[in-house]
Amino acid sequence: MWYPGHIKKAKGKIKTYLKTVQGILELVDARAPYASRAYEYEDLFKNKERIILFNKIDIADEKNLQFWEKYYKEKGYKVLKTSLKKVSIRSFLTKIVYKSFPKKFSELRVMVAGIPNVGKSTLINSIKGKKALRVGNTPGVTRGLQWISINNQFMLLDTPGILYSEIYNKKMLYKLILIGSLKPEKDEKEFAIEYGFNFFKEKYPEIIKNALKSDNIPEEYPEFLELFAKRRNFITSGNNYDIERAMNTFLKELSDGKYGKVVYDYPEDYDVLK
Repeated sequence: MWYPGHIKKAKGKIKTYLKTVQGILELVDARAPYASRAYEYEDLFKNKERIILFNKIDIADEKNLQFWEKYYKEKGYKVLKTSLKKVSIRSFLTKIVYKSFPKKFSELRVMVAGIPNVGKSTLINSIKGKKALRVGNTPGVTRGLQWISINNQFMLLDTPGILYSEIYNKKMLYKLILIGSLKPEKDEKEFAIEYGFNFFKEKYPEIIKNALKSDNIPEEYPEFLELFAKRRNFITSGNNYDIERAMNTFLKELSDGKYGKVVYDYPEDYDVLK
């Protein structure tokens, strides 16, 4: 399991800084609204006003988001939805996020939290400028905590990506790999793609068709990877299909939402929801 030491340190800093904020803005990937809260949110953020922001709704199947929106609202959360790369973030923060938190002081201070690659850096970069942070599908590139001024009444505290120290639910693990929030080990990469392939065959066959640019869906995932490599002309020096490159490209493009809209989370995937 990939679990950098800086994530453990970040959790300690979050607890230290918690007393300086009035609320928490938790970003989740709308494609995995439950899996992308894979951290100790009750322990970290208890007794704080929290808003859950479903990000990347432009690449999520909104029909299957309805359960999760209702689920979180019934838990007492406020829920917002957006695609941070598609909106004016400053306007979204001032007109929607700011107004969604109760005002107890003259200045609102909110902590921004979430797992890697859910959009925290996109949000912060839009305020500080493009060169403020390194952004991309490399999980955990933001390392420190920093205050960002939105206006004279609104401050954000940016935090690094956080995760459980261990993820025992394999479906959750694979989903985090598929949305680009977790850097997989080699065997995890293969298992995640196999899980994704079988999931897409059942729920979203158009994802496979779009990846292969073909209406024919292979029976098994090794055949899918071979066809994917063939379609992209990924050939090794030994004139074999470059399956490793095929896996990496598929995961990257999948996490970017290039093959279509999807929601990976279903309530039956988690014992606690049954």
